[in-house]
Parts: sequence; structure tokens; C-alpha cells
Amino acid sequence: ISILSSTDLERTIWVVAQSNVAVKNIAEKLADVDCDFSLLVSKDFHHDWHEHLYGKIVDNVVRSDELTDDIVALEHRFMGTRVVLCTLSMLSNSKIAPVTRLVPLQMVMVDEASQVEIGNFVPMLYSFSTLQKLIFIGDDKQRCMPEQLGSFIGKHVYDGKLQTVHSITTPCCRFISVKGIEVTKGHSWINVAEAQAAIVEARQCHAKGRSYRILTPYDAQRAILETNLKTAKIPWENKVFCVDSFQGNEDDFIIISTVRTDKIGFLAEARRMNVMLSRCKKGMVICTNRTFLQGVAKDSLVGLLASEIGASAW
Repeated sequence: ISILSSTDLERTIWVVAQSNVAVKNIAEKLADVDCDFSLLVSKDFHHDWHEHLYGKIVDNVVRSDELTDDIVALEHRFMGTRVVLCTLSMLSNSKIAPVTRLVPLQMVMVDEASQVEIGNFVPMLYSFSTLQKLIFIGDDKQRCMPEQLGSFIGKHVYDGKLQTVHSITTPCCRFISVKGIEVTKGHSWINVAEAQAAIVEARQCHAKGRSYRILTPYDAQRAILETNLKTAKIPWENKVFCVDSFQGNEDDFIIISTVRTDKIGFLAEARRMNVMLSRCKKGMVICTNRTFLQGVAKDSLVGLLASEIGASAW
């Protein structure tokens, strides 16, 4: 972008996205082209369970809890900074106020903008009078899926307007029925039996040298899956994600744990289900409960997928 080569050293740009992982991916691309930037992350995301994701760009990372009112220290840390990266929600964090005074929001670029509800922009528009230009980048259409999955997504999400052209035309999606139960954990949900089934699939992918990721709608389940990978001595770093944090990413093979067995919960949200079901390039395995999927969740996007594929999916 032209601002990076501008001779006007007062011009600034903030790059934001809905998820921390999406922001991290942008940061790595900027690092690859030797662009100078600062990346603001929350303590909870960086330290508690995703610190390993930032190894490549550690010198650019600034944790929100490390920000101080000491203007001299902040000026030293952000001296010459013209590009700042963070999540959209981080802009509502009062702790970054000293940073926005030093590096005012003039131009804001929103990546994966199609995944952001319009109301989420209101706090930013209300809070920053320095904002001059807002740039939206994003496309809610998914085009990299095998034909079976792409045709389904095109039919049920894009009213038949999305046409899929992919080298994989054979069945790519498989369901595993697990006799587990959903259990609350804090404000989240877990399903221990599903986690175990997902690890069995992960072990097979690892043994075959396949590139894969594990996705789940719930953070508590993500934590269990990651712990189980470690226990099984299977590579775990950068392997398990919540659906929301994997937006904009993909892998050859995707393993999904839906968790729920009683209430539909997350599965009722078509946009997020679209993200969950459209991350694979070669194949996908969904660990779930067949009775639940054919009953309570039959009208969800994942329920419709199981119904459309039929008995051969199980």
C-alpha cells in the first residue's frame, strides 16, 4: 500500500480483523516483506494459550497489559511506528488510549470485513475523531473446497450462485458418530468422548504425513483437544483452533468436533457454520452425535450436509 512508501512520516495506518489469528497472519506477511509494524494483543490470548503462535514476530508484539501511562516509555516503544495491527475489539480497550494518541487512527484497513457485523464498527467510528479513511477487504464466498463440499456450500449458503471448480470430485466429507455428551465448563462446553475421537483421527493424519487442523466451536473443547495432542505426543502447536479464530485460514484436512448433543447452540449460526465447513482443501472429518445431528440439529448447515450426503457419510 502506498502509505508504506510515503515520505509523510505523520501518516499512519491501523490494520484490524475480527480474530487474533487473522491479525497474526497479516503480521507474518508484513514481516516477510520487512515492513515495520507493532502488533497489539491481549494478555489472555498471547500468554494463556496461544503464545507459541507469535514466535516469528515476537519483537513486534506488544501486550495490552504491558502498556503504561509513562509517556516517555511509550514514545520509545512506538517511536517511528506508522503501522499498528490489532483486533477490532482491541480498539475498544481503554488501555490502548496512550497508543492511539501517539499513533492516531487516520486510515483503518479491515481484513475479512465480510465476517464483521456492521454494528461492531460503531465504537470505532464514535471514538476516533482522527479517522479519515476506512477500507474494507473481504469476500464471504469460499472457493477452495473440493467439489462435493463446494457444491453444498454454493447451494445452501449462496443460493446456487457459487460454482465450484476443483480437482477433487470424489467424496471428501466423513462423519463419525460419537456417544459422548455435552457438559458445561465455565461459560463454555466440552465433550470428552468427541475429543478422544478427534485425536484418533489426528493420529492417523500425522502418521500419514497429512497437513491438518482441528476445529471446534468452543474454547473449553479446544483446550482439551490441545492437551490430548500433547499427551498423545502428537505435534500440537498451531493445530487446534476455535472456529472463529480460524477465519481466513485453511488446511488440506480438517477435523471437527461439534461438541453439542442436546442444545443446538453454535450450530444454529449459519455464517459461522459456513466458516467451519469451508476450511478444507482435500478432506474433512466431523466428530458428532448422529442422533443429535438427525434430530435437534437437522436444519443446521452441518445437519443438512449430513442429510444430503446420506448414509454413506457415516
